[in-house]
Amino acid sequence: MAGEAETRTTDKASGYIDLDGCFQWLHRKLCHGPVKNSLTKLNRLSFDLDLLERVPFLSGRNRADWRVEPIGSVTNQTFRATAGADSYVVRIAGPTTQYLDRDVETHNAAIAAELGLAPPILFLDERLLVTRFVTGARPLTAADLNDPAMLQKVAALLSRLQRSKRPFRGERHPFGEIDRYLGQYAHPRAMTLRQAAQPIEAALARSPRALVPAHVDASMANFLLGADGRLWLVDWEFSSMADPAWDPASVLMHRPVDDDEPARRFVATIFGNASEQTLARIGLFKAAIALVAGSWCAMEAAARGEAALMQTAESYLDACAVFLADSRMTHWLKAV
Repeated sequence: MAGEAETRTTDKASGYIDLDGCFQWLHRKLCHGPVKNSLTKLNRLSFDLDLLERVPFLSGRNRADWRVEPIGSVTNQTFRATAGADSYVVRIAGPTTQYLDRDVETHNAAIAAELGLAPPILFLDERLLVTRFVTGARPLTAADLNDPAMLQKVAALLSRLQRSKRPFRGERHPFGEIDRYLGQYAHPRAMTLRQAAQPIEAALARSPRALVPAHVDASMANFLLGADGRLWLVDWEFSSMADPAWDPASVLMHRPVDDDEPARRFVATIFGNASEQTLARIGLFKAAIALVAGSWCAMEAAARGEAALMQTAESYLDACAVFLADSRMTHWLKAV
């Protein structure tokens, strides 16, 4: 997915879950990983330099000065455009992104930038986004989360977002998102898992928490580590007010162990505690987020006719099935 999102330095396939890291531990549970083929980049169109004339501070430049390179993206067409010392990320809205509200994205991303969590969006309209390219930065990997210090750095960033008292526009609820995507494409296996996940929906409904500003796509690929050690969070097009467990669960599902001491410190930094109730909520959200991702991928794959993306949907649904079968699920449903 995109937004601030595409302020990055390497190709990646964005989504609700990092395609490389999420499935490392699932291999040990007999689940297949994501397919590495056309999903890595959305079918690429050539870049039309006329688009830069829409951007006031880029218009009128000599076309010969521009060097344009594609950047990997699933949702949008994204490019790095460089002229002299100036380097930008230019995102062209994908053909199936009408369900995204760019005004909401602009508002939320501006707050994130004011909080020092994200580089600012320089230009955004219904078709085009421009932001600066973060030179020398790299996306985090699942391996980074094995470093307790890095995990705490991620926790500190999410804590600043959640405790900012700066309300985002829009609201997202996991089962509302799932039902919306399944309403567009009723993937049979996702529908079955939706039924199986009803106890999670009911348990969360019995114990609601106040919504907080949330990124909603906190995959490792959307965390950028600068050469100076500064951590950025990019890709705000799905951001909204959401349950405080959404983003932490998105991060912890990248780790093979989600209840060790570093994970508990991570949770306590964000929530102020690592109680059994809080850990149970995160456990339930991991299953829900995997179903959100699988339903989204299936919807997009059906709309585009992309078999590779549909196979990735199956991988996310595999993850959901594993989370639902976790031996701690019964406890989580009661403890939440």
